[in-house]
Amino acid sequence: MPASSQSIAAPASPSAGEGRELELELDEEQEKASAAAGTDWSFRFAVVFLAFYYIRPQDWIAGMAGVNVIRPIMLAWGLVLLGQGSRSPLRGWLRTPHDWAILAFYVYVVWSAPSEADAMKGMFSLVVFYYLTSQSLSTWENVLGYLKAWNVLLVSLATLGVLQTVGVDITLGKAVTDSYFGRLALGTWMADNPNALAHTVVAAIPLSYVLIFWRGTVWDRMVWFPTYAALAGWCAWETESKGAFLVGGGLTMLVFVVGRPRWIQILVVAAALTAGVGALSFLPRMDQMGDLRADEGVMGRLMAWEMAKTAMEQNTFGVGWKQFLAYIPWLEGTSWTLEPKSTHCSYVQIGADLGRYGLFFWLLGLWTAFRSMAFFKSEDETEERCRRATLLLVLAYAASNWMINREYHTEYYLLIAVASAVHRLRWAREAAVQEGETMREAEEVEADEDAEVSSASGSRKPRAVWKRLGILDAGMAALLVYGVLEVWAYILVNL
Repeated sequence: MPASSQSIAAPASPSAGEGRELELELDEEQEKASAAAGTDWSFRFAVVFLAFYYIRPQDWIAGMAGVNVIRPIMLAWGLVLLGQGSRSPLRGWLRTPHDWAILAFYVYVVWSAPSEADAMKGMFSLVVFYYLTSQSLSTWENVLGYLKAWNVLLVSLATLGVLQTVGVDITLGKAVTDSYFGRLALGTWMADNPNALAHTVVAAIPLSYVLIFWRGTVWDRMVWFPTYAALAGWCAWETESKGAFLVGGGLTMLVFVVGRPRWIQILVVAAALTAGVGALSFLPRMDQMGDLRADEGVMGRLMAWEMAKTAMEQNTFGVGWKQFLAYIPWLEGTSWTLEPKSTHCSYVQIGADLGRYGLFFWLLGLWTAFRSMAFFKSEDETEERCRRATLLLVLAYAASNWMINREYHTEYYLLIAVASAVHRLRWAREAAVQEGETMREAEEVEADEDAEVSSASGSRKPRAVWKRLGILDAGMAALLVYGVLEVWAYILVNL
C-alpha cells in the first residue's frame, strides 16, 4: 500500500483485489483533502497572524495605533479551528515531543514566577499560538506555503527598510534611525533597533535560496532569488549590525555545506575561512571586531552579563519571568548614574530570569525542533524544502539569540510549531505505511502468493518515529545548558 495512504480500518481478511480497491478509495479521499486544504481557513489565519507579527501595521498606521488586533485574530482563529475541526493527520493537542516540551516550559515558568497569575496570563497567548499553528499546518502544501509566506514577510520587512533609505518612510522610523546615528531601524516594535532588524531580515538570504533558487525555475533563479537576496542584504548593510553579518555569513555557508559531497564541503569551508573572512572585514563597523574592549556598548553588555550570572547563581530558579534587569554605572557629565542595560542575549536573560532549570526547558524546546528536522529523511522535493527551511530558521534563531533578546517572543513558539507540524505529517505517514504493511501481510497469508503480492505492492517498510521525550532528549538539553554556561563564562573571562 502506498506510503501516503491514510489510516483506515482494515477488514479481517481482505483479498488482493479488495486491497487495491481500498487504495483507490484512499487516493480519492486524499485528492478531496488536498482540494479542501485550499479553503482551509485555519491555515489562512496562521498566515495572517504571521504577517501581523512581522509587519505590525498597528504600530505605524494611524487608525490602528493602540488597537489590539492580535486578540481578535486569535479568537477568530480558534473558533475557525474548532468549527471546521482539526485537519491535522495526527489528532490531539499533546501528541508530539514538541507539544510536551512547550507545555513543560510553560508550567515551569508559571511555577517559578513571583506572581504565578501574571506569568500564566502573560505566556498563555504564546502557548495558544503554538498549538493553533501546529494544528493549522495540516498538509505538506500548507507547511511549504507557510514557510514561503514567512520568507516573503522577511523580505517585505527588508523592503520597508530599503525604502526608508531612499526617502520613503512608511513605518515612520526615520527618527529611530537618527537616534542610532544613522543605523537603519524601523518604527515597529519588532524592528525598532538596528540589531533586531538585521537579525530578522538576514535569514531571508539563505531561506530564499532553499525556497526559491534550489531546484527552481529559470525565472526563480534569475529574477526572484537575486531580488530577495539583494533587498535583504541591502537592509542588513544599512543596519551596520556586526552580529547579523556573522550569522548571515554562517547560515549562507551552511546552505552550501549540508548534504553536499565531501569535496564540495571542503571547498566551501576553505573559501569561507579565507575569502569569506576577508570579505567580512569590508562590511560596516567590522573593523571594530579587533578591539571589542574599546566598544562601550560591548563593555556595557558584559557588565550586564556578569550581573545576570550573579543573579542566576544566587537564585536556583531565577529571579522570575521577565524580572531581571541590569543597572550599570554611567557617567553623565560630572556625575555617575545607574542606567538600565539589556543583556542583548536570550540565553543570558533566561539564565537570570529562570535559572539553570528554566534554561534547560527553553533549550529543550529548541532541541525538539532541531532533532525532528535534522534527522528527518524526506521523500520528495516538497518535504525536503520544508525540512531545510525549518532547520535554517531554527539555527538562525539559535545563533541570533546570542546577540539579541527574543527569548519570550512569539517567534520561538512559531518555529517549534512548524517543526511539530512536520513531525505530525511524518508520524501519520509512517502509521499509514505500517497499516499498509499489516494489510499486505494479511493478503499474502490468504492468497498464499507472497512473491507476487510483494512485487506488486512496491511499498517500503515503516520507519521508526520519535514519539515521546526520553532520557536522550533530557541529556541533550542538559548538555546544551552546559555548553551555554561554558560559552557565557568564557566570554566574561576573555573579553
